[in-house]
Amino acid sequence: MTKSLISRRAVLASSAGLAATGFLPAAPALAAAPAIRIAVGSDPVFAGFFVARHEGFFEEEGVKVKLQTYSGGGEAMNALVAGQADLAAASESTIMVRMNRAELRPLAVVYTSGRYVKLALREGIGDPSQIRKFGTVPGSIADYCAGLTMKAFDLDPASVAMVPSGPPELPALLVRGDIDAFFAWEPWPSTAVAQGAHIALTSRDVGYTDTIWATASAAMLESDPAALQAVLRAVARASEITRSDPERAAKGVKAETRIPVETTLKVSQDMTLLVRDFTDADYESFAGIAGFLAANGVTDALVPWQDAMQRGFWKDEA
Repeated sequence: MTKSLISRRAVLASSAGLAATGFLPAAPALAAAPAIRIAVGSDPVFAGFFVARHEGFFEEEGVKVKLQTYSGGGEAMNALVAGQADLAAASESTIMVRMNRAELRPLAVVYTSGRYVKLALREGIGDPSQIRKFGTVPGSIADYCAGLTMKAFDLDPASVAMVPSGPPELPALLVRGDIDAFFAWEPWPSTAVAQGAHIALTSRDVGYTDTIWATASAAMLESDPAALQAVLRAVARASEITRSDPERAAKGVKAETRIPVETTLKVSQDMTLLVRDFTDADYESFAGIAGFLAANGVTDALVPWQDAMQRGFWKDEA
């Protein structure tokens, strides 16, 4: 039993005793505990966190949470690195490129797909082998998937220009013909399709199944692992709702974010929200991402990501 858990139980016993004698009002034992600041992006892949808040699961698990929403996983991770959050959720590469800037501790996988990240081709490009201008988001899973596509279709790096961009700009670049293709996560591929593009592949087609990690600061993990376990339990409960009752989950997401129900329902078909431990297959995939980042100069050297992983922190049978 950790010191943190012992101290929480001591607080519970002490508060209950004082309340019984009339010196304190009966109140949740953790009412005075500081809120755990959780940073997430603003799209449905983070629905486990939104639904957990909407359903009151954090409170039921005995933790106070401040859910901070950012434009994407990158900004959420920046908040964690800057000490403005205690826990954040983002994709593997997004976390790896920041591991040399802060003591980060990935705790568990909270999302798995292989279909959410898609290759969009502009009108007139019928096959990935015709790509000559590839839009990409440097250092992201979009960048990684672009590299896998180049390899899968024997595209000569000397004949393909890589055009860096932010995700929201990719559809417009494609429609204007400034790029022939881009690999990115939703909603950007669907946005491009609405403007005349078409989807050619998903990340699974080029050998990549994407995951999102729940990652804590080292300080938070050291100070209160029991609270982090409680947060993950709440997210696990909410994630089960996203799988068993998508309509209920989508309504919860809308209540928390204003994302339309139909948007969440559509996106949910391409992803699985499930809190789970890291696996050997995950590690093989993560090693490929780390190698890609180093080989392409996104990181100065191979990131020692395995040193930070907290495999076993989440028990899948919990």
